Amino acid sequence: MRIMLVAGEISGDQLGAGVVHLLRQHYPDAIIEGIGGTQMIHAGLNSLYPIDTLSVMGLVEVLKHLPAILKVRRGILKHCQENPPDVYIGIDAPDFNLPIEAKLKAQGIKTAHYVSPSVWAWREGRMKKIKCATDIVFAILPFEEAFYQKHQHKALFVGHPLANKIPLSEDTTSARQELRLETTQHKVVALLPGSRTQEVVRILPVFLETILQLKDAGYDFHTLLPVAKKSLHADINKYQALLQQLNVQLVDGNPHTVLQACDFALVASGTATLETMLYKKPMVIGYKTSKLTALILKRMLKTKFVGLPNILANKAIVPELLQDQFTADGCAKELQKFFDDPAYVLTIKEIFLRLHQNLIQDADIKVSNQIIKLLDS
Repeated sequence: MRIMLVAGEISGDQLGAGVVHLLRQHYPDAIIEGIGGTQMIHAGLNSLYPIDTLSVMGLVEVLKHLPAILKVRRGILKHCQENPPDVYIGIDAPDFNLPIEAKLKAQGIKTAHYVSPSVWAWREGRMKKIKCATDIVFAILPFEEAFYQKHQHKALFVGHPLANKIPLSEDTTSARQELRLETTQHKVVALLPGSRTQEVVRILPVFLETILQLKDAGYDFHTLLPVAKKSLHADINKYQALLQQLNVQLVDGNPHTVLQACDFALVASGTATLETMLYKKPMVIGYKTSKLTALILKRMLKTKFVGLPNILANKAIVPELLQDQFTADGCAKELQKFFDDPAYVLTIKEIFLRLHQNLIQDADIKVSNQIIKLLDS
């Protein structure tokens, strides 16, 4: 038995780890390989390439790294031709995984894609490619299954595995003790500028300037910055003077403890907004990409929101500051509201709790069971 799973970034590594673990239990002698991060590798995956190679976002940004990405894709395809898998599971990274899935499915290999591409938001025409490439799509958002039914393709709403793992009720005390925070009397703000180099370079300076403005305005709080992976230290250390001035506490590889410990967060748009929502933390969502990428996306986007909490609620629960609106002044103004208005904070937390409950679907079990069914068929 050969099972291949390919994740494109840290969020995909989180999604894939539980599936790898359950498949390893069901098929103890199977060869389980592909591309994954530390969590998937720990669960039993043999990663053929480092996951960082694929962790690039943005149309222009991808073009800069295209030779390396295409080299990995060719390597994965060659490996699959020489060692045909019984099933290929692409985890997110649709531009990388779908072409591979299409070629393998044409050869009679079972294929699945975990995390639906945002075809409901932009480029709906991709549905034709998705239908040709996959036997089943695992959707993490509740409205996506009906969208696929409309297009007559098999999809299953599986929720998000973190929704099962993160408690519905908050427990900031234990997390703060683990991080050795001096007191629980002060508010704690978390900074999550993304897990890619280009995100950190564009977003972290604005987040730090936001903290500086609030401190200058007299707000007293502690600041945490989780470092998603060791390779980001070089980029973060460029702002060492400001980090020290603001007394920002760096936390290596432990973003969930940071989210559990904080009161509010500044978060780069992406999967981290969903994780922050599951921890019931009011957030300001910020993002900036190249002007060309932003222009192309603006013309193609069909949704009113980019933040997953707002998309799930279908209304503006938390502020989104994008491109030219993404400034320290704007972030500070929005974050200040959380400090000043407890009723506003409570309303956000209550909505996040309801959204969390909707996402509890035993995702790891649902996905692995469907993969087992594919293999048995």
